[in-house]
Amino acid sequence: MKTYDVAIIGSGAAGGMTAHVLTQAGLDCVMLEAGPMRSPAEFPVHRMRRWDLPYRGLRGDYFQEWLTMTNFLADDKKEPYSVAPGGQPFEWWRVRAVGGKSLFWAGVTPRFGPNEFQPKDDFDTRWPLKYEDVAPYYDKVESLIGVSSTVEAVGGFPLNKGLKPMRPKLAEIIFKQAAESLGKGLKMIPIPKAILTENHRGRPACHHCGPCWQGCDSGSKFDSLRVFVQGARRTGKLELLTGARVRSIEVKDGQASAVHYWDVADKTYRSVQAKTYVLAAGCIESAQILLNSKIANSSGLIGRYLSEHLYASVGGYLPQLMGRKVVNEDGNGAHAFIPDLTENWRGNKYIRGYQIFPTGGTGEFTFAGKNLPGFGQQWKKSIRDYYTASAGVTFQGEVLPYRDNRVEIDENVKDDAGIPGLRFHYQWRDNETAMFKDMMEVGQEMMHKAGAEMLPVKNPKPLEYGHSIHYVGTARMGQDAKSSVVNPWNQAHDVPNLFINDAATFVTAGNQNPTITILALAMRSSERIVDLMRRGVWA
Repeated sequence: MKTYDVAIIGSGAAGGMTAHVLTQAGLDCVMLEAGPMRSPAEFPVHRMRRWDLPYRGLRGDYFQEWLTMTNFLADDKKEPYSVAPGGQPFEWWRVRAVGGKSLFWAGVTPRFGPNEFQPKDDFDTRWPLKYEDVAPYYDKVESLIGVSSTVEAVGGFPLNKGLKPMRPKLAEIIFKQAAESLGKGLKMIPIPKAILTENHRGRPACHHCGPCWQGCDSGSKFDSLRVFVQGARRTGKLELLTGARVRSIEVKDGQASAVHYWDVADKTYRSVQAKTYVLAAGCIESAQILLNSKIANSSGLIGRYLSEHLYASVGGYLPQLMGRKVVNEDGNGAHAFIPDLTENWRGNKYIRGYQIFPTGGTGEFTFAGKNLPGFGQQWKKSIRDYYTASAGVTFQGEVLPYRDNRVEIDENVKDDAGIPGLRFHYQWRDNETAMFKDMMEVGQEMMHKAGAEMLPVKNPKPLEYGHSIHYVGTARMGQDAKSSVVNPWNQAHDVPNLFINDAATFVTAGNQNPTITILALAMRSSERIVDLMRRGVWA
């Protein structure tokens, strides 16, 4: 059996970055991906519009319906998981294709700031890193993948080194004026996104053809498939194994020695050997692999401290935008946002904070008719008038890292290859409840200040657990092997030739979208692997 320099498990943002750095350095790598190779022409963005869905996307989660109809998601019947008795459902998204969830994200890339790496409160522990340790990698990642600029630093949110910023939509201009006149010290700035505002490194600028979270077939939005994996393969240093569903990593004499996987096509188990192993399967699946392997867990923390983001939203219509000409505003989502400034008013109600995304305008689909009384021609005219005026304020807040929010192996739930699945233990606490209440209040204030016609709010509650898809935690980083799983270089304390390069190593969720931080830490860790191998640590 061939022995590679590095075996990479997963092809999403973390796996792709790892492959890019290692193959550029000349290391011989193999990448295992549970899904198949899919063409960008198969993305649902132009193949299947919302009105083509069986129920127009009105039953359940329409985005999930899109991906299910186009066979991009893991089949929960073939790869099931469970929830602890009495617990609430957890929405676990698993994209089965080379590129992983990076194929279907919205591209939002705010950096973690100093307050995320070193929180000011006394809840739990801090990262063993500071912002200054990661900032040079943020710079390199933004230059590599192409990220639009935030123009200025605001509060604890740092300035990035991006391409020219996105121009705000009309609704966002109205919201900017409203938010900044509330007296809360709010500041609305261009949103950082890994969506090109100009041609960059052989990829074309975005032409706003459709919702980015349905996949970008032009390559204007970053995804791991086209920016990293394909390039790594062209070096001749990356062998890609698709349909390779990893069950476990074997350890001998304290070192990882093989990875065992189910070959989906041949329906048989196979193995791969390497000198070094990198887990990049996504924080939940990486925890599943480690728990099934029974390795790297002397701390007992594998699977624990699972976290994500809390969402709230308020909606309505802006009279200023009613009845105007229909224009293309259904492209890449919000073009501006308000970074976390909650310390200006939150007091002792809750700790940590949230981002605010106020936007609106002409979308792909309108729900105006659901909220307007009447029938006939006048009713249709009202729908057309309201169609161009939709507006809303969405909030994304930090869920605190709780030790008991975790996944564990459920031997009674196995996939079609016999691999034991996971059981979720997950709930929000008082801090999230207080934060959600504050979000709804601030949202109402902003909408009223903008002169919006509000939609009725009945029994408001956060979206389902897991809905953010921003899963982090399960193998946290730290200096002490007794209270963490990996060191500051993402290297497992217990297994020196095993690295975990995805969001499993996050100590906090922050209030920011995690992808740019995943990429920065994966780049940092991968450069460490190159250095160690050049020094002959694993010959």
